[in-house]
Amino acid sequence: MSNQSVARPGLKAGRSNEFTLIMPLKPGGAERLRKKLASSSKFGNQNQVFADRIGTLHDLRFVIFDNDTRLLFATTFDDDWDAYINDFAALIPDLIDIVFEEVEDYPGIRSPNIKDYIVKSQVTSTYFYSAYPDASVRDIRKAMKVKSGLDVLLDAASS
Repeated sequence: MSNQSVARPGLKAGRSNEFTLIMPLKPGGAERLRKKLASSSKFGNQNQVFADRIGTLHDLRFVIFDNDTRLLFATTFDDDWDAYINDFAALIPDLIDIVFEEVEDYPGIRSPNIKDYIVKSQVTSTYFYSAYPDASVRDIRKAMKVKSGLDVLLDAASS
């Protein structure tokens, strides 16, 4: 997957980008996908290590809709679209394929055609808001570490 300077879908607010895919599910794909997401600790709220590997990912969600015929995948990420897709392919390819193999005509995250496939399914939002448009995920994590350290100092000072 090359890093090309091509205009990509999606709105931007500062460093934050919205990313929304709407894709048709295979017959029975909704039920299989629900089971996969429910049974895999990697996708549960208790263990978000897989998503944290993508150091630019603010949030993500999967929504099955239209009587179990379509999947919405929506995220917010920092900076470059191509680098974001490359990170999914390099850092968590098997997990991405587990989910998206339930989508019609999905070529696999390692396919040389994956970016073209994604662009065909990507829908640009009508409006996009980011509470912290210039704060990257890394900036937020650093700020939380500073806050945690200050909390310890302040707690110690008030005892």
